[in-house]
Amino acid sequence: MADITELNKLLHNLNDNDFLKDIRAVRISVYKILSLANDGCDVTAALPTVVKLLALGDSFVKRVAGEIITLFAEKNPEMVMLSTNTLLQDSKDINPVIRSLGLRILSSLHSESSIEMLTNAVMQGLEDGSPHVRRQAALTSVFLYQMAPNVVMEGGIWDSLYGHLSDSDSPTVASCLCALEEIFASEKGIVVSNKLGHYLIGKMYSFSPCVQRYVLQFLLKYSPKSKAQVFEHLNDLDNSLTNGTCLPINLCTLELFCHFTSSLPKVKLKAYLSGWKTIKLHFTRERNEEMVTAIIDYLCQTNFPIDVITKDFNKFFCRDDDAQYLMEQKIRILCRLISAENSEHILEEFFIIAKRLEKEALKKMILRLTETVSLKPELERHYVLLLKRLMQLGTSGVIDCLVQVLVKVKFCSQENWLIVAPSLQDHYQEIHSTLGKIALLEVIRSQGEHLPDAPCILEQIMDELDLDTKDSHFNHSLDQDLVKQQHKQLIKVSLLGAMVKMCLHNASKIQPLLSRLMDICMCDKDRNVRDRALFLYGSLCSQVMTLTGTQIT
Repeated sequence: MADITELNKLLHNLNDNDFLKDIRAVRISVYKILSLANDGCDVTAALPTVVKLLALGDSFVKRVAGEIITLFAEKNPEMVMLSTNTLLQDSKDINPVIRSLGLRILSSLHSESSIEMLTNAVMQGLEDGSPHVRRQAALTSVFLYQMAPNVVMEGGIWDSLYGHLSDSDSPTVASCLCALEEIFASEKGIVVSNKLGHYLIGKMYSFSPCVQRYVLQFLLKYSPKSKAQVFEHLNDLDNSLTNGTCLPINLCTLELFCHFTSSLPKVKLKAYLSGWKTIKLHFTRERNEEMVTAIIDYLCQTNFPIDVITKDFNKFFCRDDDAQYLMEQKIRILCRLISAENSEHILEEFFIIAKRLEKEALKKMILRLTETVSLKPELERHYVLLLKRLMQLGTSGVIDCLVQVLVKVKFCSQENWLIVAPSLQDHYQEIHSTLGKIALLEVIRSQGEHLPDAPCILEQIMDELDLDTKDSHFNHSLDQDLVKQQHKQLIKVSLLGAMVKMCLHNASKIQPLLSRLMDICMCDKDRNVRDRALFLYGSLCSQVMTLTGTQIT
């Protein structure tokens, strides 16, 4: 009700001739009507008044009025017809902004009854003396194609668009390229002939930077016919690659160079070297974190040769004021650059970064590094020493992350476990999370023979669970948090697995603990815990019989 009242008040003002003399007030009022429409209010009653506003000479009022009419064009064809005449007059206005706006609104109405008029307006717009109008006419041809493909293909519009690829206004060239790409989308876009490719490269430096980026990407569809032509184009575009004033143009040019030299590996490598030399300039010049992040994304997501940038690995070292997301990106690229020659420096950087990273980011860093080391075994010893140093920090979050990663680590040499084990034993008490404790139990299960204090660790975890016979029979108090209970069940299952495995290596110390734990778990209310206990008990009996020939009673 409040919206209707406000709408009526706005219409009352807009129908007052004296009110229309105040353009600022008219702008505010018509914009409020658009806001009401976007909020779901039915403003159909305002359409006749809005159509009249199209006749005003103010471009802002025309644009907003056109948006309102477009919103309700499908259900109000009579309003479309009324507005079409005004828009056709606008397309002949002395002001190029009004002419362009008239084309834009007319195409957005999607009225089949106005196809013929729109066709004439587009043809006139493409030949208009104002570049602003020519750009809009080129883009409008796409909307016309969507409504009537035959009109565009048979009426000569597409041919006119081709002709305007030699337009003196660079945004018009880009608009025509965009339009032709859309029109010929079913045929995989416009075909770049040898003549067109040669022409666009020759005119490259007359285009604005924005248009240059688009044309360079468009030229990826062009393949020169000979090596001589390739080298000619490389010479023509060399300044776009080596001039460090605009990074997007440098990267687009590098991509085009790689396309042209796909069959010339030595020339392609030289292009990468020149490209990297230009990219490096932006690391010292740019303090924009988003720009640096974009560069790292480009290097990681493309086939940029790692060998080209490895020697400059220190350019990706973190600054004291780097944000978390930027540090993560730098870690990402450093993990790709690490080698036997630079591992000492990069791992030292990781050690420094680890003190500033959040818990999840630290975990990602260790996981990335672990994946890298699995592919480069020569780095394993340095990696192990880093893990040891991180553990010796004694920080709860760091220890928690490390033990979760250690579960997934498979060292080539078991001697490396002997380096990590003492630090893990010294600092395991800093592990407080459920996932961390489960990971610790998994490490004990798989590498318990390298941990002399494993029985003590298992006993302490068992005591922390507060699992006595009385609690087991009463299945936990009702006021205990459900999530905490679930975590305890998970730890029980992991504890069972670790104890059964350790019992085979250190039966004298583990057997009393295991016996107590088995009694508790077999009476647990959780079926998964009971089933796991029974299964492991049977498995243990079978292994003992196999090893000793005696049966457990």
